[in-house]
Amino acid sequence: VALRNFLFGGAGGNVFRGMATLALGGSMAKVIAMASIPFLTRIYSPADYGVLAIFSAFISMLVPVLTFRYVVAIPLPRHDGIAMNLMVLSAALMVITTLTVLTLLYLFGEGLLNLLSMSALVPYWWLIGAGLLGAATYELLSMWATRRRAYAAIARTQVLQSLVGAAVKIALGLMAIKPLGLMVGQVVNLSGGIGSLTRNFAQDMRRNARFVSLRRLRIVTAYYFEFPLYRLPSQFLLQFSMQAPLLFAASTYDAAITGQLGLALMAVTLPVGLLGQSMSVAYQAEASKLGRKKAKEVYSLTLSVLGRLAILGAFPAVVLLLFGEQLFVLVFGHQWQQAGTFAAILSAYMLFQFVSRPVPHIFSIFGRNKTYLLTSMNRLLLISAIFWFGYYFELPINHVMMIYSAVLSAHYVLVTLRAIMLIRSNFGVANPGKS
Repeated sequence: VALRNFLFGGAGGNVFRGMATLALGGSMAKVIAMASIPFLTRIYSPADYGVLAIFSAFISMLVPVLTFRYVVAIPLPRHDGIAMNLMVLSAALMVITTLTVLTLLYLFGEGLLNLLSMSALVPYWWLIGAGLLGAATYELLSMWATRRRAYAAIARTQVLQSLVGAAVKIALGLMAIKPLGLMVGQVVNLSGGIGSLTRNFAQDMRRNARFVSLRRLRIVTAYYFEFPLYRLPSQFLLQFSMQAPLLFAASTYDAAITGQLGLALMAVTLPVGLLGQSMSVAYQAEASKLGRKKAKEVYSLTLSVLGRLAILGAFPAVVLLLFGEQLFVLVFGHQWQQAGTFAAILSAYMLFQFVSRPVPHIFSIFGRNKTYLLTSMNRLLLISAIFWFGYYFELPINHVMMIYSAVLSAHYVLVTLRAIMLIRSNFGVANPGKS
Protein backbone atom coordinates (compact mmCIF):
# COMPACT_ATOMS: atom_id res chain seq x y z
CA VAL A 1 0.00 0.00 0.00
CA ALA A 2 2.81 2.39 0.91
CA LEU A 3 4.57 1.65 -2.39
CA ARG A 4 1.33 2.16 -4.33
CA ASN A 5 0.73 5.50 -2.62
CA PHE A 6 4.33 6.54 -3.30
CA LEU A 7 4.07 5.77 -7.00
CA PHE A 8 0.50 6.81 -7.77
CA GLY A 9 -0.41 9.31 -5.09
CA GLY A 10 0.22 13.04 -4.81
CA ALA A 11 1.18 15.47 -7.52
CA GLY A 12 2.87 12.91 -9.74
CA GLY A 13 0.11 10.33 -9.45
CA ASN A 14 -1.51 11.08 -12.81
CA VAL A 15 1.82 10.91 -14.55
CA PHE A 16 2.66 7.58 -12.98
CA ARG A 17 -0.77 6.16 -13.77
CA GLY A 18 -0.21 7.17 -17.37
CA MET A 19 3.32 5.85 -17.19
CA ALA A 20 2.08 2.58 -15.71
CA THR A 21 -0.01 2.01 -18.83
CA LEU A 22 2.87 2.93 -21.10
CA ALA A 23 5.29 0.93 -18.97
CA LEU A 24 3.12 -2.16 -19.29
CA GLY A 25 3.60 -2.08 -23.03
CA GLY A 26 7.13 -0.78 -22.63
CA SER A 27 8.11 -3.55 -20.25
CA MET A 28 6.77 -6.18 -22.63
CA ALA A 29 8.65 -4.53 -25.48
CA LYS A 30 11.75 -4.43 -23.28
CA VAL A 31 11.50 -8.14 -22.48
CA ILE A 32 11.11 -8.98 -26.17
CA ALA A 33 14.01 -6.77 -27.23
CA MET A 34 16.30 -7.91 -24.43
CA ALA A 35 15.44 -11.55 -25.06
CA SER A 36 16.34 -11.17 -28.73
CA ILE A 37 19.77 -9.59 -28.18
CA PRO A 38 21.57 -12.78 -27.03
CA PHE A 39 20.39 -14.46 -30.24
CA LEU A 40 21.35 -11.49 -32.37
CA THR A 41 24.85 -11.21 -30.88
CA ARG A 42 25.45 -14.84 -31.85
CA ILE A 43 24.14 -14.30 -35.38
CA TYR A 44 25.72 -10.94 -36.17
CA SER A 45 29.34 -9.86 -35.58
CA PRO A 46 30.55 -6.73 -33.76
CA ALA A 47 31.33 -5.24 -37.19
CA ASP A 48 27.70 -5.80 -38.25
CA TYR A 49 26.58 -4.01 -35.11
CA GLY A 50 28.97 -1.21 -36.00
CA VAL A 51 27.04 -0.62 -39.24
CA LEU A 52 23.74 -0.72 -37.32
CA ALA A 53 25.09 1.79 -34.80
CA ILE A 54 26.02 4.26 -37.53
CA PHE A 55 22.68 3.75 -39.30
CA SER A 56 20.71 4.33 -36.10
CA ALA A 57 22.79 7.38 -35.23
CA PHE A 58 22.18 8.95 -38.63
CA ILE A 59 18.42 8.35 -38.42
CA SER A 60 18.22 9.67 -34.85
CA MET A 61 19.96 12.90 -35.74
CA LEU A 62 17.89 13.61 -38.84
CA VAL A 63 14.39 12.73 -37.62
CA PRO A 64 14.02 15.92 -35.52
CA VAL A 65 14.78 18.00 -38.62
CA LEU A 66 11.96 16.54 -40.71
CA THR A 67 9.07 18.30 -38.96
CA PHE A 68 11.07 21.32 -37.77
CA ARG A 69 9.80 20.24 -34.29
CA TYR A 70 6.33 21.68 -34.89
CA VAL A 71 5.22 18.15 -34.03
CA VAL A 72 6.20 18.71 -30.38
CA ALA A 73 3.64 21.52 -30.09
CA ILE A 74 0.66 19.29 -30.98
CA PRO A 75 -0.31 18.50 -27.35
CA LEU A 76 -0.17 22.18 -26.30
CA PRO A 77 -3.15 24.06 -27.90
CA ARG A 78 -6.45 24.01 -26.06
CA HIS A 79 -8.41 23.89 -29.32
CA ASP A 80 -8.25 20.69 -31.41
CA GLY A 81 -8.46 22.71 -34.62
CA ILE A 82 -5.15 24.41 -33.87
CA ALA A 83 -3.58 21.06 -33.08
CA MET A 84 -4.91 19.64 -36.37
CA ASN A 85 -3.30 22.47 -38.30
CA LEU A 86 -0.02 21.63 -36.55
CA MET A 87 -0.50 18.00 -37.60
CA VAL A 88 -0.94 18.97 -41.26
CA LEU A 89 1.97 21.41 -41.14
CA SER A 90 4.23 18.77 -39.59
CA ALA A 91 3.18 16.13 -42.12
CA ALA A 92 3.83 18.46 -45.07
CA LEU A 93 7.28 19.40 -43.76
CA MET A 94 8.05 15.74 -43.12
CA VAL A 95 7.34 14.72 -46.73
CA ILE A 96 9.25 17.66 -48.23
CA THR A 97 12.36 17.22 -46.08
CA THR A 98 12.44 13.43 -46.51
CA LEU A 99 12.32 13.79 -50.29
CA THR A 100 15.08 16.41 -50.07
CA VAL A 101 17.31 14.09 -48.03
CA LEU A 102 16.69 11.19 -50.42
CA THR A 103 17.52 13.36 -53.42
CA LEU A 104 20.78 14.51 -51.83
CA LEU A 105 21.72 10.92 -50.95
CA TYR A 106 20.92 9.73 -54.47
CA LEU A 107 23.03 12.46 -56.09
CA PHE A 108 25.84 12.92 -53.57
CA GLY A 109 25.40 10.05 -51.09
CA GLU A 110 28.88 8.56 -51.32
CA GLY A 111 30.67 11.86 -50.82
CA LEU A 112 28.38 13.02 -48.01
CA LEU A 113 28.51 9.75 -46.10
CA ASN A 114 32.28 9.46 -46.48
CA LEU A 115 32.61 13.01 -45.15
CA LEU A 116 30.60 11.99 -42.08
CA SER A 117 32.69 8.81 -41.55
CA MET A 118 29.62 6.75 -42.49
CA SER A 119 30.94 5.09 -45.64
CA ALA A 120 29.47 1.75 -44.49
CA LEU A 121 26.00 3.17 -45.23
CA VAL A 122 26.67 3.99 -48.89
CA PRO A 123 25.08 0.78 -50.25
CA TYR A 124 22.01 1.33 -48.06
CA TRP A 125 21.25 5.00 -48.75
CA TRP A 126 17.70 4.12 -49.88
CA LEU A 127 16.94 2.48 -46.53
CA ILE A 128 17.78 5.72 -44.73
CA GLY A 129 14.76 7.35 -46.37
CA ALA A 130 12.46 4.55 -45.21
CA GLY A 131 13.77 4.84 -41.67
CA LEU A 132 13.35 8.62 -41.61
CA LEU A 133 9.81 8.60 -42.97
CA GLY A 134 8.72 5.74 -40.71
CA ALA A 135 10.16 7.23 -37.53
CA ALA A 136 8.78 10.73 -38.22
CA THR A 137 5.31 9.40 -39.11
CA TYR A 138 5.17 7.37 -35.90
CA GLU A 139 6.22 10.42 -33.86
CA LEU A 140 3.52 12.52 -35.54
CA LEU A 141 0.75 10.03 -34.74
CA SER A 142 2.00 9.35 -31.23
CA MET A 143 1.87 13.09 -30.48
CA TRP A 144 -1.82 13.12 -31.36
CA ALA A 145 -2.26 10.04 -29.16
CA THR A 146 -0.44 11.89 -26.37
CA ARG A 147 -2.82 14.82 -26.79
CA ARG A 148 -5.70 12.37 -26.32
CA ARG A 149 -3.86 10.67 -23.42
CA ALA A 150 -4.26 7.40 -25.29
CA TYR A 151 -1.46 5.74 -23.40
CA ALA A 152 -2.79 2.23 -24.04
CA ALA A 153 -2.65 2.76 -27.80
CA ILE A 154 0.95 3.94 -27.59
CA ALA A 155 1.85 1.00 -25.36
CA ARG A 156 0.45 -1.50 -27.85
CA THR A 157 2.56 -0.03 -30.63
CA GLN A 158 5.69 -0.34 -28.49
CA VAL A 159 5.09 -4.07 -28.16
CA LEU A 160 4.40 -4.41 -31.89
CA GLN A 161 7.57 -2.55 -32.81
CA SER A 162 9.76 -4.65 -30.58
CA LEU A 163 8.21 -8.01 -31.52
CA VAL A 164 8.21 -7.57 -35.28
CA GLY A 165 11.55 -5.75 -35.33
CA ALA A 166 13.28 -8.53 -33.39
CA ALA A 167 11.69 -11.21 -35.58
CA VAL A 168 12.87 -9.48 -38.76
CA LYS A 169 16.43 -9.11 -37.46
CA ILE A 170 16.66 -12.77 -36.44
CA ALA A 171 15.03 -14.10 -39.61
CA LEU A 172 17.20 -12.09 -41.98
CA GLY A 173 20.30 -12.87 -39.94
CA LEU A 174 19.65 -16.60 -40.19
CA MET A 175 19.31 -16.10 -43.94
CA ALA A 176 22.81 -14.52 -43.87
CA ILE A 177 21.48 -11.13 -44.98
CA LYS A 178 24.05 -9.16 -43.01
CA PRO A 179 24.22 -6.41 -41.90
CA LEU A 180 21.11 -5.41 -43.88
CA GLY A 181 18.91 -7.56 -41.64
CA LEU A 182 19.78 -5.45 -38.60
CA MET A 183 18.94 -2.22 -40.41
CA VAL A 184 15.65 -3.46 -41.85
CA GLY A 185 14.65 -4.64 -38.39
CA GLN A 186 15.60 -1.23 -37.01
CA VAL A 187 13.31 0.49 -39.51
CA VAL A 188 10.49 -1.74 -38.28
CA ASN A 189 11.38 -0.82 -34.68
CA LEU A 190 11.06 2.85 -35.57
CA SER A 191 7.86 2.69 -37.61
CA GLY A 192 5.82 -0.26 -36.34
CA GLY A 193 2.36 0.71 -35.11
CA ILE A 194 1.69 3.44 -37.67
CA GLY A 195 -1.28 1.53 -39.05
CA SER A 196 -2.71 0.90 -35.59
CA LEU A 197 -2.50 4.56 -34.53
CA THR A 198 -3.96 5.68 -37.85
CA ARG A 199 -6.98 3.40 -37.39
CA ASN A 200 -7.47 4.55 -33.80
CA PHE A 201 -7.49 8.25 -34.58
CA ALA A 202 -8.56 8.47 -38.25
CA GLN A 203 -12.13 9.45 -37.39
CA ASP A 204 -10.94 11.93 -34.77
CA MET A 205 -8.57 13.59 -37.22
CA ARG A 206 -11.16 13.64 -40.01
CA ARG A 207 -13.57 15.38 -37.65
CA ASN A 208 -11.02 18.11 -36.99
CA ALA A 209 -9.81 18.37 -40.59
CA ARG A 210 -12.53 20.96 -41.26
CA PHE A 211 -10.51 23.45 -39.20
CA VAL A 212 -7.50 23.21 -41.53
CA SER A 213 -6.97 26.11 -43.93
CA LEU A 214 -4.07 27.95 -45.52
CA ARG A 215 -4.75 30.97 -43.33
CA ARG A 216 -4.67 28.90 -40.14
CA LEU A 217 -1.56 27.06 -41.32
CA ARG A 218 0.19 30.40 -41.75
CA ILE A 219 -0.98 31.49 -38.31
CA VAL A 220 0.28 28.38 -36.48
CA THR A 221 3.52 28.48 -38.46
CA ALA A 222 4.20 31.97 -37.14
CA TYR A 223 2.71 31.49 -33.65
CA TYR A 224 4.78 28.39 -32.89
CA PHE A 225 7.86 29.56 -34.78
CA GLU A 226 9.98 29.30 -31.64
CA PHE A 227 9.89 25.51 -32.05
CA PRO A 228 11.88 25.44 -35.32
CA LEU A 229 13.88 28.44 -34.16
CA TYR A 230 14.96 27.05 -30.80
CA ARG A 231 13.60 23.55 -30.24
CA LEU A 232 14.82 22.14 -33.57
CA PRO A 233 18.51 22.93 -33.04
CA SER A 234 18.16 21.93 -29.38
CA GLN A 235 16.77 18.52 -30.30
CA PHE A 236 19.36 18.02 -33.01
CA LEU A 237 22.15 18.86 -30.61
CA LEU A 238 20.64 16.52 -28.01
CA GLN A 239 20.58 13.67 -30.50
CA PHE A 240 24.09 14.51 -31.63
CA SER A 241 25.32 14.38 -28.04
CA MET A 242 23.70 10.97 -27.59
CA GLN A 243 25.21 9.62 -30.81
CA ALA A 244 28.57 11.38 -30.50
CA PRO A 245 30.37 8.40 -28.89
CA LEU A 246 29.40 6.22 -31.86
CA LEU A 247 30.41 8.85 -34.39
CA PHE A 248 33.73 9.33 -32.60
CA ALA A 249 34.35 5.56 -32.52
CA ALA A 250 33.44 5.21 -36.20
CA SER A 251 35.83 7.97 -37.24
CA THR A 252 38.72 7.03 -34.94
CA TYR A 253 38.54 3.27 -34.39
CA ASP A 254 37.35 0.27 -36.40
CA ALA A 255 33.86 -1.11 -37.00
CA ALA A 256 34.25 -3.78 -34.32
CA ILE A 257 34.90 -1.20 -31.57
CA THR A 258 31.97 0.84 -32.87
CA GLY A 259 29.81 -2.28 -32.69
CA GLN A 260 30.91 -3.03 -29.11
CA LEU A 261 30.07 0.51 -28.06
CA GLY A 262 26.81 0.39 -30.00
CA LEU A 263 25.68 -2.76 -28.21
CA ALA A 264 26.62 -1.28 -24.85
CA LEU A 265 24.60 1.86 -25.50
CA MET A 266 21.66 -0.10 -26.82
CA ALA A 267 21.58 -2.61 -23.96
CA VAL A 268 21.97 0.09 -21.32
CA THR A 269 19.44 2.51 -22.78
CA LEU A 270 16.83 -0.09 -23.73
CA PRO A 271 15.35 -0.79 -20.28
CA VAL A 272 15.65 2.74 -18.86
CA GLY A 273 14.93 4.36 -22.22
CA LEU A 274 11.51 2.78 -22.51
CA LEU A 275 10.56 3.88 -18.99
CA GLY A 276 12.10 7.30 -19.55
CA GLN A 277 10.19 7.81 -22.79
CA SER A 278 6.96 6.65 -21.15
CA MET A 279 7.47 9.08 -18.30
CA SER A 280 8.39 11.89 -20.68
CA VAL A 281 5.21 11.41 -22.73
CA ALA A 282 2.99 11.23 -19.64
CA TYR A 283 4.72 14.20 -18.00
CA GLN A 284 4.30 16.30 -21.15
CA ALA A 285 0.56 15.57 -21.26
CA GLU A 286 -0.02 16.43 -17.59
CA ALA A 287 2.30 19.44 -17.37
CA SER A 288 0.98 20.91 -20.65
CA LYS A 289 -2.55 20.68 -19.28
CA LEU A 290 -1.52 22.64 -16.19
CA GLY A 291 0.43 25.24 -18.16
CA ARG A 292 2.67 28.00 -16.88
CA LYS A 293 -0.24 29.73 -15.08
CA LYS A 294 -0.14 26.88 -12.57
CA ALA A 295 3.59 26.92 -11.98
CA LYS A 296 3.31 25.72 -8.37
CA GLU A 297 1.39 22.64 -9.45
CA VAL A 298 3.93 22.01 -12.22
CA TYR A 299 6.71 22.43 -9.64
CA SER A 300 5.19 19.81 -7.31
CA LEU A 301 4.57 17.50 -10.25
CA THR A 302 8.14 17.89 -11.51
CA LEU A 303 9.83 17.24 -8.16
CA SER A 304 7.66 14.18 -7.62
CA VAL A 305 8.45 12.79 -11.06
CA LEU A 306 12.19 13.49 -10.90
CA GLY A 307 12.47 11.90 -7.47
CA ARG A 308 10.74 8.74 -8.57
CA LEU A 309 12.81 8.54 -11.74
CA ALA A 310 15.98 8.78 -9.66
CA ILE A 311 14.85 5.88 -7.48
CA LEU A 312 13.82 3.76 -10.47
CA GLY A 313 17.09 4.37 -12.29
CA ALA A 314 19.52 4.00 -9.40
CA PHE A 315 19.37 0.21 -9.03
CA PRO A 316 20.15 -0.76 -12.67
CA ALA A 317 22.89 1.89 -12.77
CA VAL A 318 24.62 0.43 -9.70
CA VAL A 319 24.28 -3.13 -11.03
CA LEU A 320 25.86 -2.13 -14.34
CA LEU A 321 28.65 -0.24 -12.61
CA LEU A 322 29.60 -3.23 -10.47
CA PHE A 323 28.85 -6.19 -12.74
CA GLY A 324 28.54 -4.83 -16.29
CA GLU A 325 31.40 -6.80 -17.80
CA GLN A 326 30.36 -10.11 -16.23
CA LEU A 327 26.73 -9.64 -17.22
CA PHE A 328 27.56 -8.93 -20.85
CA VAL A 329 29.80 -11.98 -21.15
CA LEU A 330 27.14 -14.17 -19.55
CA VAL A 331 24.25 -12.88 -21.64
CA PHE A 332 25.80 -11.97 -24.99
CA GLY A 333 28.90 -14.14 -25.23
CA HIS A 334 32.65 -13.75 -24.68
CA GLN A 335 33.20 -11.66 -27.81
CA TRP A 336 31.15 -8.85 -26.19
CA GLN A 337 33.29 -8.38 -23.07
CA GLN A 338 34.39 -4.92 -24.20
CA ALA A 339 30.74 -3.89 -24.51
CA GLY A 340 30.26 -4.76 -20.84
CA THR A 341 33.20 -2.53 -19.91
CA PHE A 342 31.63 0.34 -21.85
CA ALA A 343 28.28 -0.25 -20.12
CA ALA A 344 29.87 -0.03 -16.68
CA ILE A 345 31.68 3.20 -17.60
CA LEU A 346 28.48 4.82 -18.94
CA SER A 347 26.18 3.73 -16.11
CA ALA A 348 26.30 7.06 -14.23
CA TYR A 349 25.73 9.05 -17.41
CA MET A 350 22.71 6.91 -18.29
CA LEU A 351 21.22 7.42 -14.83
CA PHE A 352 21.37 11.21 -14.98
CA GLN A 353 20.14 11.25 -18.57
CA PHE A 354 17.21 9.05 -17.52
CA VAL A 355 16.25 11.35 -14.65
CA SER A 356 16.39 14.44 -16.87
CA ARG A 357 14.07 13.08 -19.61
CA PRO A 358 11.12 15.40 -18.72
CA VAL A 359 13.33 18.52 -18.61
CA PRO A 360 13.00 19.63 -22.29
CA HIS A 361 9.21 19.87 -21.86
CA ILE A 362 9.68 22.31 -18.96
CA PHE A 363 11.49 24.79 -21.19
CA SER A 364 8.77 24.46 -23.86
CA ILE A 365 5.86 24.89 -21.46
CA PHE A 366 7.40 28.01 -19.91
CA GLY A 367 8.37 29.52 -23.26
CA ARG A 368 12.11 29.24 -22.73
CA ASN A 369 13.13 27.20 -25.77
CA LYS A 370 15.95 29.68 -26.38
CA THR A 371 17.40 28.87 -22.97
CA TYR A 372 17.25 25.16 -23.74
CA LEU A 373 18.98 25.79 -27.05
CA LEU A 374 21.84 27.52 -25.23
CA THR A 375 22.20 24.56 -22.85
CA SER A 376 22.26 22.22 -25.85
CA MET A 377 24.98 24.32 -27.46
CA ASN A 378 26.99 24.16 -24.25
CA ARG A 379 26.63 20.38 -24.27
CA LEU A 380 27.88 20.28 -27.87
CA LEU A 381 30.94 22.33 -26.92
CA LEU A 382 31.66 20.02 -23.99
CA ILE A 383 31.36 16.89 -26.13
CA SER A 384 33.48 18.35 -28.91
CA ALA A 385 36.17 19.29 -26.39
CA ILE A 386 36.14 15.80 -24.86
CA PHE A 387 36.54 13.98 -28.17
CA TRP A 388 39.08 16.47 -29.50
CA PHE A 389 41.08 15.94 -26.31
CA GLY A 390 40.87 12.16 -26.71
CA TYR A 391 41.84 12.29 -30.37
CA TYR A 392 44.68 14.79 -29.92
CA PHE A 393 46.30 12.89 -27.06
CA GLU A 394 45.46 9.46 -28.57
CA LEU A 395 43.74 8.28 -25.43
CA PRO A 396 42.35 4.74 -25.24
CA ILE A 397 38.63 4.74 -25.90
CA ASN A 398 37.90 3.54 -22.34
CA HIS A 399 39.52 6.69 -20.94
CA VAL A 400 37.60 8.90 -23.36
CA MET A 401 34.32 7.25 -22.32
CA MET A 402 35.13 7.81 -18.63
CA ILE A 403 35.63 11.54 -19.21
CA TYR A 404 32.50 11.66 -21.35
CA SER A 405 30.38 9.93 -18.68
CA ALA A 406 31.60 12.20 -15.86
CA VAL A 407 31.23 15.49 -17.75
CA LEU A 408 27.80 14.68 -19.22
CA SER A 409 26.52 13.51 -15.82
CA ALA A 410 27.41 16.89 -14.34
CA HIS A 411 25.81 18.65 -17.30
CA TYR A 412 22.46 16.86 -16.88
CA VAL A 413 22.41 17.67 -13.16
CA LEU A 414 22.99 21.38 -13.83
CA VAL A 415 20.36 21.56 -16.59
CA THR A 416 17.78 19.84 -14.38
CA LEU A 417 18.47 22.30 -11.56
CA ARG A 418 18.12 25.19 -13.99
CA ALA A 419 14.73 23.87 -15.15
CA ILE A 420 13.51 23.64 -11.54
CA MET A 421 14.61 27.22 -10.92
CA LEU A 422 12.75 28.28 -14.07
CA ILE A 423 9.50 26.84 -12.72
CA ARG A 424 10.01 28.58 -9.37
CA SER A 425 10.58 31.91 -11.11
CA ASN A 426 7.07 31.65 -12.55
CA PHE A 427 5.29 31.34 -9.20
CA GLY A 428 2.47 33.88 -9.21
CA VAL A 429 2.93 34.77 -12.89
CA ALA A 430 -0.37 34.74 -14.81
CA ASN A 431 0.74 34.19 -18.37
CA PRO A 432 -1.44 32.22 -20.77
CA GLY A 433 1.51 31.11 -22.81
CA LYS A 434 1.16 29.34 -26.14
CA SER A 435 -1.82 27.18 -25.38
